[in-house]
Amino acid sequence: LGGKMVPTPQQFASSVGKVVKVTLKNAGDAKGELLAIDAESKSAVLNLATEPGSSIKHTVIVRWEHATALEVVSEPPPPKVEGEDSILTSVEAIKKREKRAIDKAADDARALNAEVTNQTQNIFNALRKTMPCEWNGTDMVVMGLVTIRGPKYTPDSCEGVDESALSRVRKVVRSSSTLMDMSRAMMTLHVEDGFLGGG
Repeated sequence: LGGKMVPTPQQFASSVGKVVKVTLKNAGDAKGELLAIDAESKSAVLNLATEPGSSIKHTVIVRWEHATALEVVSEPPPPKVEGEDSILTSVEAIKKREKRAIDKAADDARALNAEVTNQTQNIFNALRKTMPCEWNGTDMVVMGLVTIRGPKYTPDSCEGVDESALSRVRKVVRSSSTLMDMSRAMMTLHVEDGFLGGG
């Protein structure tokens, strides 16, 4: 449908949504649907087949400066309905996914408390799997309704006026404490039986 040409930003922009073949410096051709362009980074996003005839696609980003030719092969394919994990369709979508990953890493870092023991941290991690939790010094605050006081962090250490939330938190704390007590008992048994240590 189109002829080869030395690509310009305007030509990339006019080809969005079409199947194109981009010739790259020292890298051969890249053929696929041109999904989007980003003028700020001077890049184009292409949806390529993993191999000829395959329905499995992957997304690549091509810098304009690396392209020596752009050829329009066909008009855009019929639109498809994609789910949450669909192929990324724009540079903006890629940036959003990157931001979510950075935010999650920051949230995980805030969950760590250097002032408590590993056992206490494990109780906090167990609670955090199903309920919003944060640290207030060495006290745990769960759902903004229940406070678990140190240094014991037992069901009796839980305080709150919401009986439903208090009962739920106490169950998780009790379950986590039981599992850790069993783990310590097994570790002690292994040491006494000579499985650990240099004796």
